[in-house]
Amino acid sequence: MLKRLIVLACLLLALALSPATTYAEFTLVKFVGIARSFQQLIGGSSWLVRLERVISGPQPCAQEIRVVTWTSAAPPVAWGYTGYTDPEIKPNDRVQVYGRYVTDGESCFVTLEWSAEQSPSLYFIRLPIEVVSAEIALLPAAPTTNDEITLTVRATFSKEFGNECFAAAQLSDVKREDNKFIVTAWEIWPEIVCILVYRPTRTGQRVYSLGKLPAGTYTVELQDFTRVVTSVTFTVTQGGQLSIEQALDENNNNRIDDPEFIRAINLWIRQEPVPGTDGQVITDAVIIRLLNLWIKGEIIR
Repeated sequence: MLKRLIVLACLLLALALSPATTYAEFTLVKFVGIARSFQQLIGGSSWLVRLERVISGPQPCAQEIRVVTWTSAAPPVAWGYTGYTDPEIKPNDRVQVYGRYVTDGESCFVTLEWSAEQSPSLYFIRLPIEVVSAEIALLPAAPTTNDEITLTVRATFSKEFGNECFAAAQLSDVKREDNKFIVTAWEIWPEIVCILVYRPTRTGQRVYSLGKLPAGTYTVELQDFTRVVTSVTFTVTQGGQLSIEQALDENNNNRIDDPEFIRAINLWIRQEPVPGTDGQVITDAVIIRLLNLWIKGEIIR
C-alpha cells in the first residue's frame, strides 16, 4: 500500500511539473542555443536551453527556455508523436531547436510533441547539422514553356547519417512562393521510414518535378537551418507551337505509347483540337501517321 502511494505521489508531482497544454497557444519556433541541463522525471523530460538566436518564430519570453522532449501529460489526446532528441547532446553544447512554442500568461516553453494532423514536420533538439556543399541542377538547362522541368538537389551535410535514405529525407518537399521554389535541408519527414542500413553517408539527393511553367524568371533556393545555402535563377522562354505528336507525348519519351495513341483516337473520332497545338485537329492522314509511329515505336521527329 505504501509503495502504491509513493508511486502515485511521484506521478502527481511529474504531472504538476509537466507544462499544461490544454489552453495554451501554439506557434512554431526555430532557434539556436546552448544546452544547460537535462531534467528527467517519471512523467516527462526536458532540456533547459539558453537562447542565442531566433531563426524564425516568436521571441521567447525568457532567455533560458525549457524544451520538453517527452511528457505523459500532453492533451489533446490526438497528440502522441514525440520529436527527435539527439542522444549525443551534453551540457554546454550548442543545439538547434525546432518545435512548438507554448505561452500561457507569463510562462513559456517549447514542446517537441506534435500531431500529424497539425504539421508534416518532426520537431527536434539536436547538435548542429549544416549543409557544407550543395548543387542545384535544372533539366533542361534552358527551358521553354513546352518543357517539363526537372529539378535535382544534392546536399552534403556536416554530420554523417546512418544510411543514405535518412540523408535524402533531410531534403524537404519543394515549396513554391510566387516565382520562387524553396527546398529546406534540415526538416525530418516522419513518413520517411528507413530500415535498411547502408554505409554512413553525409550526402542526400532528391529530384523534383516542377512541370511546365509560364514564361518568366524563377529562383530555386536551398536553405539549411540558419541561412540560404545556394540559389539558382533561371528563365523560361516562350516555346513555339507544338506539333500534334509532341502534344500527345505526355511522358516526354519522344514516342507515341499506348495511352497516348488511345487518346489520339478519341480526339480524332470527336474531331476535337489537340491541347497545346493552337487548335489543330487530327485528320485521317495524321491518324495514319500516328498509327505507324505507335506500331513501329519510332521516335517523334
